[in-house]
Amino acid sequence: MADDWAGGVSAFDLANDADRDTLEEGRHLIRRYMDAKEGLKKLGILRSGRALQGDYAKWLVARFLGLRLSESTVEKGLDATDSEGRTYQIKSRIVSDLSARTLFDLSDPRFRFDYLIAVFFDPELEVPGILRVPHEVVIELGSQTRSTFRLYWRGESSLDSRMERLFWKDGGAD
Repeated sequence: MADDWAGGVSAFDLANDADRDTLEEGRHLIRRYMDAKEGLKKLGILRSGRALQGDYAKWLVARFLGLRLSESTVEKGLDATDSEGRTYQIKSRIVSDLSARTLFDLSDPRFRFDYLIAVFFDPELEVPGILRVPHEVVIELGSQTRSTFRLYWRGESSLDSRMERLFWKDGGAD
């Protein structure tokens, strides 16, 4: 079978008659998706080639706060730095609304950063909220699992007075 792939057998050749229309539409959408990814890379929005959500959050936060993104897209615990040398880890989640429960995974809390920026996206990647959370608050309120460190978000009841709302849908920027 591997030789067939190398010989030019396409997915279209493998599809049955009932699936050909679906496959044709799927191929069209995949081409559009790949073109969009390439365009986002050229704009500097998509940097890692991984999920758009994470790269888009980093790009938005860097523009919003005037941060310099790290050169490496895989540097542990450090996504950006401000003009005063403070370091930021930027995480994002897609939520139905700001009262939805979610969590922010941090691979290892020993990777020192000054602030966690928590970006909340809606399903269309619009931003209902952005929080700035000092590292010590992340450590105090988070918990270690077997493989990762997590800061749980249980809706607005999770807000701690030390968390700064940089942007919030009900009132905009603080």
